Amino acid sequence: MEKIVKNVNKLLPFSKKAKKYLPFFIGFKLLTFTGFLTYIFNH
Repeated sequence: MEKIVKNVNKLLPFSKKAKKYLPFFIGFKLLTFTGFLTYIFNH
């Protein structure tokens, strides 16, 4: 049990950073995806 708690505590700072950057990542994915789609439709 203690081992699991230690592992979770190691991962928590990363998840806080990930939450901070997640909206930017999703926005970037959406932009590239829509750009890709428009490129395909135009050619």
